[in-house]
Amino acid sequence: MATVETLGKLSKDSGNEGRGVNIEKWKRISWKNIEKGSTIKKRGPAILSNDDVLGRSPWSSLVTTNDFWGNPIRLEGSHKSYRPLITASFRLQFEWHGLKSELFHGVNLICHIFNSMLVLKLARQMKVIREEFSLFSSLLFACHPITSEAVCSIVGRADLLTTTFILLALTSHITRSNTIRTIFLAVLAVLSKETGIILIPLVVTYDVLFKNPSTKQFRQDITNHFIALSIICYLRLSINNIQSPKFSKNDNPIAHDPNFFTRALTFLYLPIFHLKLIVFPKTLSFDWSMDAIPKVESILDSRFILAAIFYTIGAKMIWELFFERPQDRNSEDYKKNNSVLFLLGFLTIPHILSSNLFTYVGFVAAERILYLNTVAYCILVGYGVDVVCRRFPTTNPLPLLTLLLSIFSYRTIQRVDDWKTEESLFSSALEVNPTKAHMNLGFVFTTQKNFDLAKFHYQQALRKRANLADAWYNLGILTSKTNSTQEAIHYYQKALQSRSNFAAAHLNVALLLHDTNQLQKAFFHLDSCIQNSGDTLKSYRNHRKTQATCAYNKGRFLQKSGHFHVAIENFKLALEIIDGAHFEHTSSVLSSLGTCYNELGDVASAERYFQMAISENHVNSFLTMAHLKIRQNQSYEVERLLQKAMTLAPESVTVLQNIALAEYHMHNYNRSLLFYRKALSLNPSHVESLQGIANLLQESQNYAESELFYRKVMEILPDSYSSHANYGAILHLNQKYEQALKAYDTALLLNPNDDVARENRQKVMRILRRKRNL
Repeated sequence: MATVETLGKLSKDSGNEGRGVNIEKWKRISWKNIEKGSTIKKRGPAILSNDDVLGRSPWSSLVTTNDFWGNPIRLEGSHKSYRPLITASFRLQFEWHGLKSELFHGVNLICHIFNSMLVLKLARQMKVIREEFSLFSSLLFACHPITSEAVCSIVGRADLLTTTFILLALTSHITRSNTIRTIFLAVLAVLSKETGIILIPLVVTYDVLFKNPSTKQFRQDITNHFIALSIICYLRLSINNIQSPKFSKNDNPIAHDPNFFTRALTFLYLPIFHLKLIVFPKTLSFDWSMDAIPKVESILDSRFILAAIFYTIGAKMIWELFFERPQDRNSEDYKKNNSVLFLLGFLTIPHILSSNLFTYVGFVAAERILYLNTVAYCILVGYGVDVVCRRFPTTNPLPLLTLLLSIFSYRTIQRVDDWKTEESLFSSALEVNPTKAHMNLGFVFTTQKNFDLAKFHYQQALRKRANLADAWYNLGILTSKTNSTQEAIHYYQKALQSRSNFAAAHLNVALLLHDTNQLQKAFFHLDSCIQNSGDTLKSYRNHRKTQATCAYNKGRFLQKSGHFHVAIENFKLALEIIDGAHFEHTSSVLSSLGTCYNELGDVASAERYFQMAISENHVNSFLTMAHLKIRQNQSYEVERLLQKAMTLAPESVTVLQNIALAEYHMHNYNRSLLFYRKALSLNPSHVESLQGIANLLQESQNYAESELFYRKVMEILPDSYSSHANYGAILHLNQKYEQALKAYDTALLLNPNDDVARENRQKVMRILRRKRNL
C-alpha cells in the first residue's frame, strides 16, 4: 500500500488573521505613514489615526496629556499644538456619524457662514462705513479665496472656531463690556488654537482707543485683562512643559539658514507676502514649505525693497491716525480714526504669532493662518470703497462691487474645485512647490494603481531634493507592490540613509530581507526600529505602533524557526511598547503567544492568551482554541468556537478550511467535506483546501476524485517535491503505475532525501517488472 503524506493542518503563522490575511499585510502596514502634505496626511494624524478622535483613549487624554495629533504633548518631538476643543468636536462627530467626510466639511462650512455674519455685525459696530458697505465687507469675506483652505481642509476648523470666539468676544464687548465673558471666550479661543491668545490684546486695544483711560473702570478692566492674559499664557506654556516645538528644515528652511542676515530679511518680507496673498489671491497652494518662497539674501532684492516701502507707508499712516487725530473724543472724525486704527491692529496683531519674527513656527507661509486677518482686511476694503463714494457721490459703485465679488467668487470656486480631489489639489501646486506636489501626486497615483506615473512623480521630487527620505520610502512601497524586491530594498535603504530613525522603513526592509533569507540583516533592522524611543519624533504614536509591529514580526520569525522562548519575549515586548493603547494587531500578538505556549506544552498559558485574543474577536484564535479543545476531547465547546469564527468571517476561505480540518479531526467526514467544498467554491486554487479534501477523499477510498485534487495541487505547486510525491502516491493507488513513476522521479529530483517517495518508487518498479514479465 502506498504511503500518502497527511496534509492540510491548521496554520500556525500568526500573520494569518483567519480572514485570508498573510505576511503581505505586514509589508503594507506602514502604508498609512505616507509622508506629509497630502490631504490624507493633513487630516490623517489629526483624525484618521488619532486615538483621541476615534474613541480609543479616555476623554481626559485630549485635555490633559495629548497634543492635536494625539501624541504626548510633553515629549520633545511633539508639535505642541494643543487644541482640545477641536479634537473634542471631531470625536463627537465621529461618535455620531463615523468618518463621513462630507459632514466634517459641513460643520466647517456652517462655521464660516456664522463668521461671515459676525463680520457684518462687527463692520456695523465700527461705524466707519455705511450699511450697504458693511454688507459688502461681509460678502467679500464670505467669498474670499484665501479662506478656502480653512473651510475645505477639515483641520482648518481650528482657525474657523478660533475666529468665531474672537469675533463673538469683540462684538459682545463693543455692545456691552463684560470682563468675565471676554476671559471665558479667550479661554475657548486658546483651546481651539494657539492664536486665540490675541483676543485679549485686541480687546485691550479697543478699550485704549475708545474708552476714557482716566476712569477707574478702565484701569480695573485693563488690569484684569492683563492678569487673565498672564495666567492663560502660563497655563498654556505649562501644558507644553515650557518647551518650544522643533520643526524640520523641510517645513521651515529659512529658520534653519545659518545666516542671520538672510533670516532677518526673509522674515521681514513674509508679512508682505501674506498681505499679497490676501490682496491678490491669484496664486494659492496647499503647501508653501521647502523652497516655495526663495530666500531674501540682499537688501537690493526687490522683495525687500517692496517690504521696506510698505513698512514706511504703514508707519506713516499709523502715526498720522494716532498722533494727528482730532482732540475731541466725541467727534465723528476721532471715532472714525480710532476705528481705522483698530482695524489696522486687527489686521496685523494676529499675524505676529505666526510671523517667525519672535519665535519660529512650523511653516514659512500658510493660507489658513490668514483667515482671521482677512476679517479686518474685508472691513477696511469696505471702508475704502465708502470713502471713494463719499468723495465722488455721483459714482455708482454697484457695478464695481459686483465685479469684485464675482472675481473673488470665481477664484474661490476654482479653489474649492482644487480641494475636491487630492490629484487636483496637488497638481495645482506644481508651479509653486513642485517637490511636495510631485511627492503627493506619487502617492495619489500609487493608490490609483498607476505605478508608472507614481514612480515618475517620486523621481521628479527626488530630482528636486535627493535626500527626501519619504520619497525613497514611498518608492520602496511602490516597487514592493510590483514584486521588485531587490529594488524595493534599495529604496528603503536610501530612505534610512536620509533618516536613520525611520521606523516604517526599518520594518518594511526587514520583511523583504526575511523573504530573501537574509535573516541576520532582517533582525538588525527590526532591532534598530525597536531600540529607537521616538521621543523626538512628531508622529510618536505611529512610531510606537510601528515599533510594536517590529517586535511582533521578530517574534513571528523566531516562532517559525522554533525559538519559542525568545519569540515569547518579543511578543510580550510588543504589548509592553503599546502600553494599553489601541493597536490593531494586539489580538494577533496574543494569539501568537498562545501558539508559542502551546508548542512548549504549557496548555494553561496557551489557553489564557487564546482567551484574551478571543475577547478581541480574533478569528484565528477561535480556530486554534477549537483545535486545542479537540485534542483535550472537549468537543462540546468546539462547535461554539467554530460557529463564532464563522460569524466573524463567513466568507473567509481560511476559516472554512480550518473548520473543515476541525470536523475531520472529530471524524465528522461528511461535514468536513462540505466545508472543504464551500472553501473551494470561494477560491478554487486554495492549496490548503485542495490538500485537505484530497486527503479526506483518499482516506474515504474515493481515489478517483482524490486524484483530481492532488493533480491540481501539483499544478499549482510545480516546485514542491511533496505535491509530486502525493500525486504519485494517489496514482499508485489508482494503479496508474507509469504516471506514478514519473511523479516519484520528479519528487526525488526536487528532494533526493525523500525516503517515502523513494520507497514508493521501488514498489512501483517491482509492480511494473512483474507486469512486464507476465
